[in-house]
Amino acid sequence: MPEIELAYNRTSITIPIPDSKAVHALLPKPIKAIDDPQSSYLRKLETPLGGLPLGNLARKNNREVLIIVPDHTRVSGIERSLPWLLDKLNGFGVADEKITILVALGSHKKPSDMVLRQTIGDVSERVKVELHDTNGPVTDYGKTGLGTPVRINAKLAEAGLIILCTNCVHHYFAGYGGGRKLILPGVSTLDTIAMNHSLTFHESGKHGGGRHPGVRSGGLKGNPVHEDMLQAVRMVLDGKAHFTIISVLTPDREFGYFFTGDFDRAHKLACKVVDDHNMVDLPNGEADLVLASAGGYPRDMNVVQAHKAMDNAALALKPGGTLLLMMACSDGYGNPAIEEFAQWDLDTIKAKLNENYAVNGQTVYAIKEKTGKFRIIAMSELPVEFLEKVGLIPAENVNRAIELISDSVGKAEIIYHIPRADLTVPKL
Repeated sequence: MPEIELAYNRTSITIPIPDSKAVHALLPKPIKAIDDPQSSYLRKLETPLGGLPLGNLARKNNREVLIIVPDHTRVSGIERSLPWLLDKLNGFGVADEKITILVALGSHKKPSDMVLRQTIGDVSERVKVELHDTNGPVTDYGKTGLGTPVRINAKLAEAGLIILCTNCVHHYFAGYGGGRKLILPGVSTLDTIAMNHSLTFHESGKHGGGRHPGVRSGGLKGNPVHEDMLQAVRMVLDGKAHFTIISVLTPDREFGYFFTGDFDRAHKLACKVVDDHNMVDLPNGEADLVLASAGGYPRDMNVVQAHKAMDNAALALKPGGTLLLMMACSDGYGNPAIEEFAQWDLDTIKAKLNENYAVNGQTVYAIKEKTGKFRIIAMSELPVEFLEKVGLIPAENVNRAIELISDSVGKAEIIYHIPRADLTVPKL
């Protein structure tokens, strides 16, 4: 009997499938790893997409350099590339003492010292490293056209040069991660994050009370969350020397592409590459059964992160179809709102979000939307009571997972295997 393999936390799980069943794997198109990523990275610093090369900016604006990087919930490769950047800045005359690394935590939980070191590497031995604090000193830049207060970590206003180091993947409501998300939500206050994320529902009356139709994975045009982020970041960076470095990683987490220079131009090109490689056609249409992994740790570290894979995998399902998702969530929920909102139905969640938006309350809304349309089995370390509250069917171990899908396997005409649902965005 053939088996399929699914990543789970820091290990993998095998699921047997009867010989009589055809299982089609949905895989991102291969991205070739760069043979000499350091040389490629350094070349890109001097050949930006818009704006001046980094050397010109660093020599002219070297009083205080602020490097903003993703936190521990992202796989970006910065633990490898930051030493290359620091050495290059030294060569441009910027001493380590003038450099600060700001970790864009957004509303995420503060990591342990060990996890932080794994995320950014050994650079803390060379330069100052600070974690963004949503309650720390801020600069107020006014409001966006959609009413979001642009209140950002004060370090950005104080810096002579801002360098954004990020990566690009699909994101289920911002369209794509990376780029402008490093500032909003990455180094924003909670009220700024909440107002921006509330745009997921901003036209709820017009659109029947659900998510705004433009808010989706792979969507920028007509996506109010993205457009609001973009305007906010332009307000923050207006008149400031800044430089962006965006990577696209292979599924094996090697460097595949680098884009540098203007934050919006670099991000848009990275988004196109992500679409070309990670958006996949459904060869047989929507499936009766999907067997998927959230991608293993850190992609499945908590509910906030694992839900992104659930959202992708559900795109491959027929209404009423079954999804088995490996989502360990060894670090729990990811935000207190996840547990709080689990107790309410969709109408109540919607009303509470419209009245007083809570970051990640809409994550619960999105989960319950899907569990109302599909049968979703979750193999997870989360409490059974929580899983049942949000409509998920708990599988405490692999044997239980196999038992729960056995009937679906027998009846299914179309079965898909999505080993990296964190990356793979199915499309009809």
